[in-house]
Amino acid sequence: MADDPQQLVRDGMRHQEAGDLAGARALYARALNASPGHPDALHLSGLAALQAGDFDDAVHRIQKAVDRVPDHPVLRNNLGLALHKAGTLVAAAGQLQKALELRADYGGAHMNLGAVYADLRDREGALEHGLKAVELEPERAEAWFNLGLFLLDRVELVQAIEAFRRALAINPHYPAAATSLLFTLNLAPGLAADAVSGEHRRVAAAVYGAPPVRPPAAPGKRVRIGFVSADFRRHAVNHFFEPLAESLDRSRFEMIAYSDTADPDDVTRRLRGLADAWRESRDWSDEQLEAAIREDRIDVLFDLAGHTRGNRLGVFAKRPAPVQLGWLGYPHHPGLEALDGQLADAFTAARAPRGAGLLPLDGVFACFRPAEHAPAVTPLPAAERGFVTLGSLHKLEKINESVVACWARTLESLPGARLLLVRDHLDAWQRRRLLGQFDAHGIDESRLELMPGQPSGGSFQAFWAEIDLYLDTFPWSGHTMACHALWAGVPLVTLAGESHASRMVGSVLHALGREEWIATDEAGYVDTVARLAGDLDELARHRRCLREDMAAGAVTDAEAFARNFERAVSGQLNAPG
Repeated sequence: MADDPQQLVRDGMRHQEAGDLAGARALYARALNASPGHPDALHLSGLAALQAGDFDDAVHRIQKAVDRVPDHPVLRNNLGLALHKAGTLVAAAGQLQKALELRADYGGAHMNLGAVYADLRDREGALEHGLKAVELEPERAEAWFNLGLFLLDRVELVQAIEAFRRALAINPHYPAAATSLLFTLNLAPGLAADAVSGEHRRVAAAVYGAPPVRPPAAPGKRVRIGFVSADFRRHAVNHFFEPLAESLDRSRFEMIAYSDTADPDDVTRRLRGLADAWRESRDWSDEQLEAAIREDRIDVLFDLAGHTRGNRLGVFAKRPAPVQLGWLGYPHHPGLEALDGQLADAFTAARAPRGAGLLPLDGVFACFRPAEHAPAVTPLPAAERGFVTLGSLHKLEKINESVVACWARTLESLPGARLLLVRDHLDAWQRRRLLGQFDAHGIDESRLELMPGQPSGGSFQAFWAEIDLYLDTFPWSGHTMACHALWAGVPLVTLAGESHASRMVGSVLHALGREEWIATDEAGYVDTVARLAGDLDELARHRRCLREDMAAGAVTDAEAFARNFERAVSGQLNAPG
């Protein structure tokens, strides 16, 4: 008896809904063998390919379905979605626009078109369609999540937080929305540290639940330390991870790396050579990674991502190791009950609220390795120019309205100074945003130099030769970039609040003996910048001494840091369960 293609499609849908993509694709193949032009089989087999990550095949199949039924908005929407995943953005936008021509009130198409526009850097288009999506489908968590991402990209932090909260109110078990909400809380000014910590715990509990009972610790001759990260490559994390990897006492500790790194490079190869065991885990499910950690009998497992993209917090929630700690990649305890603490130091933990989960190391919380290509320290630019150049190379989402207002007051206090802002995503839209915000505070465009990206063939390091005094952001301080600035001889001013995120740069300055550059409020920040900028001889002296001071101090002392790290790990391993 010949196959009934419609019945095969129905059977395939049941397999697909149950998560059996291989079974579904096999049934759709049989349906297409019986009826090669069957539009439902083409469309659904394309969706199955899309779910499996086979984006080109998904485009090919759904395009065939659209060719047969060109006026079906759902097919156009899903073709647009597949094209987006395949990276063909303009074509994706065209298909989604066609879907909306066929059905103007199609919330899913508005949501997907907003995402495409976001990737095309059309922020106005993204916001327009994101708002329309939540208007049409106000109970769709994914629509609120996407809107939150669009608002975060615009540095509209309060509105982004509200959108992420709306997504979680609809679906409390939505890891991506949880990660985005908690990440954004670190960026938003004016939030109390205890409120941020409390929200981390509440959201993590809702998404990940209570962990299993902590397994007993039974270390062998050497303690087996596992590190989970997607950033074992040329990345900010490695400026602090590699010094530890090189200095760990291998007679007492064994290092196992679980690498989710998408684009391995020369740094990846170096780290692989430093590890006692290296696991390529990028294509593993959470279940596979959890099983590998258990099989490796890890004693202490480190999360280097927190609530950032590509994290594996779902694995940590299952508690595959007796001791689990956070470090480096995220400036706050992620809130999981299964994570025993977040490594900090005495300075960053000094004002942390109860329940913040910080574990202070002796010394500093991270040891800095300067860039291999760091240029020589250059003369003070102001000595030749006659005016002071303030500078920022921060991620743009850290330059919030409170930071802009503070920097504007700083410029008002220094009539001859200018401000140089450099970042790779500083496009025309971000330029308009920043110029408009500074203008609202009375700062003319002539006092600002906004530069996208890096000089041709060069590095951000080249800009240290242009900057006399570096300005830190708040409430999320720029720890890595501050270390680069100080290594280049560029003094800086930070505002230390209550949270670990706001005190990381203060930790570096404290270790360097430059506590006078740590402000405790915005007025003090402005005054400290004005005082430093008003004495060019003093700026020049600091420029000559900072690299030597960094090289001789705790911030770059890998051996001392490794011993402090080892003591902390051993202490946690021996702590009561």
